[in-house]
Amino acid sequence: MPRALCGFVLLAAGAASAAEPTPPGGIPDLVGPRALALSGGIGIAASNEGIFVNPAAAGARKRYSVEAMMLVDRRGADTAGQFFGGSVVDSQTQPVAAGVSYVRAQRGAYTGSVWDLVLAGPVAQDLHLGVSGKYLAVKGPVNVEAATVDAGLFWQVAELLSIGAAGYNLVSIANEAVAPMGAGAGIGVGNDRSFQVTADWRADFDRAGKTTNRYGAGLEILLGNLVPLRAGWSKDETLGTRWWSIGAGLVTQTGVAIDLGYRQSLDDTSVRTVAATLKVFLPQ
Repeated sequence: MPRALCGFVLLAAGAASAAEPTPPGGIPDLVGPRALALSGGIGIAASNEGIFVNPAAAGARKRYSVEAMMLVDRRGADTAGQFFGGSVVDSQTQPVAAGVSYVRAQRGAYTGSVWDLVLAGPVAQDLHLGVSGKYLAVKGPVNVEAATVDAGLFWQVAELLSIGAAGYNLVSIANEAVAPMGAGAGIGVGNDRSFQVTADWRADFDRAGKTTNRYGAGLEILLGNLVPLRAGWSKDETLGTRWWSIGAGLVTQTGVAIDLGYRQSLDDTSVRTVAATLKVFLPQ
């Protein structure tokens, strides 16, 4: 083999071996299929999914919703993370929305239980405040049994414009792999009854030993008041990759809905995440 070609091969092999594989997100990156498909969701109205991305958004729409959820993180043929759970959010029968969520981390670096209790309500015209108390009882490299808090704001600026902001794990539990401190903000243009364009930013202060950022954008279209279609893109400095994502759902007139979300790394096609929910709700 010519020396130049041999050198090129060795250089390429060295670069490939030096490239770090994309780590699983784990407990800190739990989301539902809508947020997964849109690559965000901090700035748009949500029901149960707001528990994970913006507690204030959980109370922005009047409804009573019960959801069962699943999220699976894959690396090739291996499952890097597996989560199952359920939640109930009531923003319809009382002025202050209340919700509870339970997620079982079945596989991953940490396994165990994550509980969330959410309260959200209006503090001014079209401005909502939400707080989520989170309790973790998980086993892993370091066993964790601790509580922390998320908080958020959601502002319906106009009929076709909404803004949100959130802070995550605001009480330190000294384990950045399970509950890293962070913050985020997002915007939605349009509404969830026709079409919506979203943009999100989220910062992670702990996991990389420095602040890392995520930037995402998404599009959501509702066809015939029945089928939501979604797509998104994001740059993820925290996990060190870029993502493309898609999703779809089915909303029936009887108050039963299914949502599916899928994302895949643009840098390593073996890295992918799938999320699904089955929900029963009572709209206003």
